[in-house]
Amino acid sequence: MEDNQIIPLSSLQTNQKLENTLQQMVQQKIEMYRPDFSKFSVFCQDENRIPDFDALEKYLHHSIVDQRIKLSTFNRRLAGVQFYLTHVFELTQTEEQKKRIKFIRQLYNTEDYIRLKAMRGVRAERQEEVLQLINKYDTSQRADIRKRAICFVNLITANRPSEMVRLKVADFDLEHRIVFVVLKKQGETKEKRLTLECVKAIEKYVKTHDLKPTDYFIGAADRWGNYRNRMITERSYNRLIHEWLGFAPYTLRKTQITHMHRKHADLPTIAKQSGHKSLQTISQHYLEVDYSDVDDFL
Repeated sequence: MEDNQIIPLSSLQTNQKLENTLQQMVQQKIEMYRPDFSKFSVFCQDENRIPDFDALEKYLHHSIVDQRIKLSTFNRRLAGVQFYLTHVFELTQTEEQKKRIKFIRQLYNTEDYIRLKAMRGVRAERQEEVLQLINKYDTSQRADIRKRAICFVNLITANRPSEMVRLKVADFDLEHRIVFVVLKKQGETKEKRLTLECVKAIEKYVKTHDLKPTDYFIGAADRWGNYRNRMITERSYNRLIHEWLGFAPYTLRKTQITHMHRKHADLPTIAKQSGHKSLQTISQHYLEVDYSDVDDFL
């Protein structure tokens, strides 16, 4: 057999497709972390430092001690700059440098900076009160029918904005009261349950606006409520929910998770509906303090 074998064209095409996919994923990460690396670059310029892992240590220390950033912001900055230094600048972080950054992060456990660890997110509301707000759109107006269905789905599924804007009509199995949700954060699809009332709101919306299976569930709409099959941005979706209900979409998510907890659902059951991978995240950031329960005893 000859050493110089001919490589099939299909094999070369497969290799190229893989490389293109990997490049696209790297590019997406680069765009996602660009704002964080830009801040790091400004710091390096101001202090005449070379952008490397040694400078990253100084930058993170400066971020805590001088800028007093929250722990969540610290973690995002660290991930963003690490990605750039590793994949764009092709630098290698030593084990000693990793240990030093761990020590820097431990500043958040000291008395001077422990308050920066607090996660002050949106508050949960009573589900019945949120439903009252949603049901004000229970009218015969085309625009109201759309608003009610979208808000209802967001509440019951406890979806993130990134999951809501990607929903398509074909993702719903209304007969079995389920919807298949693309979890962008985890990179997987999750089956979530729907209530009967929610299903009826969806059916009314689909029929009124003559939606096709390939249409985006939310889509865009003009000021008269006429539907357009186009995926809107998460920012646009946040703005819509603020206009319709007076609070952020994450309030719907937190409200539903808290509501299920009040009805004595265990954490694995809540995670099935919310799409959380970590039960600790639910416990610490959604259920750690339920002020409405405290109010009942005051």
